[in-house]
Amino acid sequence: MDPTVQPQRAPVPEVSVIIPVRNGREYIHACLDSVLSQSLHSLEVVVVDDGSTDYDYQQLRQLDARVRVIRREGGGVSAARNVGMQNAMGNYLAFLDADDAWFPGKLQAQIRYFEAHPAVGCVFGGFTKWFAGHDGVFPDAATLMHDCSGVNTKEEARSGWLYTRLLTGLLVGMNTAVIRREVFDVLGGFDESMRIGEDYLFWLKVSRTYEMHALDSTVALYRIHPSSAMSRLDAENHQARLLEIAVGRWGLMNPDGTQLDLAVYQNRLGICEYTHGYNHFWNGSLSVARRAFYRAFKRGVLRGRSVGYIFASPFRSILKN
Repeated sequence: MDPTVQPQRAPVPEVSVIIPVRNGREYIHACLDSVLSQSLHSLEVVVVDDGSTDYDYQQLRQLDARVRVIRREGGGVSAARNVGMQNAMGNYLAFLDADDAWFPGKLQAQIRYFEAHPAVGCVFGGFTKWFAGHDGVFPDAATLMHDCSGVNTKEEARSGWLYTRLLTGLLVGMNTAVIRREVFDVLGGFDESMRIGEDYLFWLKVSRTYEMHALDSTVALYRIHPSSAMSRLDAENHQARLLEIAVGRWGLMNPDGTQLDLAVYQNRLGICEYTHGYNHFWNGSLSVARRAFYRAFKRGVLRGRSVGYIFASPFRSILKN
């Protein structure tokens, strides 16, 4: 080789797609199909195998030259996402879980929106819950999707300085979101000490520094199954604790100076406690449910219902039948 000729460097991908996976062989190929078929071709896929035992995920590299696989010996989804972002080369970072899928044209619409709105740090969208049928089989993803490549408008109610709206319940679906690379460079990644709710805290942190806009479209499928995040119950009310952490750290004011009323925030905490109690009453621990209903009562939220559930707890088995 002529020493005066410099080797060509691979072009920097526009988007790095971060996919953490742990024992997700059953769903990972449908997930990757939805990414690799995106109309935006300039991307890399960083699959972070977080200690899986069900499959050799290195084989996924054979699907497409844009796929990279990083093997870890387990550390949780937050650590896996952080490793993916640290190793990503793209100008934008997109997130997708191994059991979910994207609509066609999602990335094209989001990157075009970023280019038209240089002050926006995150672009996300809506998602559709993906349920299995009575036979346990999930319907073909294509039957639930539409092409969103032409979407170029935002959903006003979910766009702007979103900190206080996040406090009051606005949901940013992780599998819908794309951020500029600088967001990670400036703010860092996910809190690896958290087992549940790390994505919520991450978006709260982002919303303190950057505007976040929602495309006026559904852009992803969120698969609902027994191990999905929406199907898990925990004794601790992580959402309420995260709200308290966020307000203790950042208060109730948006970066643009708009203020969340304290009574609205207190009501939001009470609703979180009531919901936690309700979920545990029917599907979890009765002692956890009673404590949650008591906290909701103390905050003045749905007092009658909370008291009713507390006194009805000895009869749950009868009520469920």
